[in-house]
Amino acid sequence: MEILEIKKEKTYYTVRTPDGVYELDGELLRRYHLTEGMDADAELLEELHRKSRFRRAYRRACYLLDARDYSYSMMYQKLMLTYQDRELCRSVMEQLVQCGSIDDRRYAARLAEYLVETKRYGIFRAKQEMLHRGLDKELTEAALAPFAELAEENIPVVLEKKYGRYLTDPNDWKAREKVIAGMARLGYNFKAVKDAIEDYFAEYEEE
Repeated sequence: MEILEIKKEKTYYTVRTPDGVYELDGELLRRYHLTEGMDADAELLEELHRKSRFRRAYRRACYLLDARDYSYSMMYQKLMLTYQDRELCRSVMEQLVQCGSIDDRRYAARLAEYLVETKRYGIFRAKQEMLHRGLDKELTEAALAPFAELAEENIPVVLEKKYGRYLTDPNDWKAREKVIAGMARLGYNFKAVKDAIEDYFAEYEEE
């Protein structure tokens, strides 16, 4: 099969033949001494095409992981958006899992800690955020379990820092409703927030 044209793209070369177009990594192109006008084996070109796409997809995944952590689901979706090839993306994901670059259990533990300790979200909001990132429900709940007590302890802190300016009058029920709604959006339990507001005003009056 004759190679009709070899064209340089941004990160690879396209090799055009009468039967189709193949995407080849530059290093593989040089290793096999492929040039325009030569006869090339179709099976070899197909194999090099698969290897080249795997290399590009794997490098892309590693580049993304250098900037931040990803769950399995999030990385798979990222790769599918670019390559639109299930078999390719699954093989890349398999390699990432095998080398430990993708680990949902580790990712879930780190994310749970960040959402509760740093973002100060309640357990319900943290759970929704984690599920949105493609984590399994059971894994999410297990990762959040050690932070349940901390989430409760965060309520008065968040209440004072974020909503203290609204809580100036114990008889202003509209302000209370606004604060409760805001705390609910952060994932906190209605009753726990209501009790915290009562404690807040009790301390406020004492001061």
